[in-house]
Amino acid sequence: MDKIERMRAALNGRPVDRPPFTVWYHFGNQHAPAAVAAQVQLDFFAHYDLDLLKMMNDYVYPMPAGMDVMATPADLGRLEPFDPASTPMGAQLQAVEIVARALKGKALFVDTVFNAWNTLKRNLVREAMSRLMAEHSEALEAALRVVNANLIRYAQASLDRGAAGIFLSVPATAESLTLPQYERFMRPFDLELLGAIRGRGECHVVHAHGERLYFDRLLDYPAQALSWADVNGGPSIAEARKRTTLTLMTGLDHVKFAEVSAGLVREQVGRALAEGGRERFILAPGCSLPTYTYPPLIRAARAAVGG
Repeated sequence: MDKIERMRAALNGRPVDRPPFTVWYHFGNQHAPAAVAAQVQLDFFAHYDLDLLKMMNDYVYPMPAGMDVMATPADLGRLEPFDPASTPMGAQLQAVEIVARALKGKALFVDTVFNAWNTLKRNLVREAMSRLMAEHSEALEAALRVVNANLIRYAQASLDRGAAGIFLSVPATAESLTLPQYERFMRPFDLELLGAIRGRGECHVVHAHGERLYFDRLLDYPAQALSWADVNGGPSIAEARKRTTLTLMTGLDHVKFAEVSAGLVREQVGRALAEGGRERFILAPGCSLPTYTYPPLIRAARAAVGG
């Protein structure tokens, strides 16, 4: 099988010659032009002979002019619709175009999108999020609607440029917010975004980010694959297999990966492949690997997959 055939088989529940393999980490080139960001990721993909490229997306969601944090309802009211291509996010769209040309007919790739709640928190409101959820819920919902609409436009633009799917990062976890807060401030916007791109793209991945996950609330998200940290927080691959028919994308301990020996990496791979089986499984880390991970460890994981 070639890389595209292998990925499509895994996503559609058909037998594979071996499970697809991918890893990723943050490259720290969000200051760089699109051509540099694209080439770094293409080189990474080629060096480790990955089956799927998960494009990192660290270009910033734009802050309204003259502000460095949004902490009040009045601040949130300054958020507006925009064309993503005309913002710093446009650099990522340019990188998507470059990667799409390079990988056309060779491999699938997905583009990373942080969901509306996470985008608002990490780019705009930061430490004010807890207070905004508690004290200004209606203003926060209105802001989330604006951000989500912009992210939908971004996701559609990325798919138009050649991405096979969106890797949607969803911190649906007790470390981030309570279950009632998730139900109000996160889940409806996630479903709206995924619904807006349903039928466009063949490899949408829901990435459940965190350890104390509201795991079962993500199982009806309209996507092809589910990514989470089975080793760090769980559930296990075997438990998840009983709860969903989505393709499972996990298996490697991203927390300790950079600190263990190649022998232990091979043991991780063997365990994951034994649990994941040969259908609807992609071997991947539970989240981003540390950027200081030494190449021999990633190469050891790739070799252990075989093929």
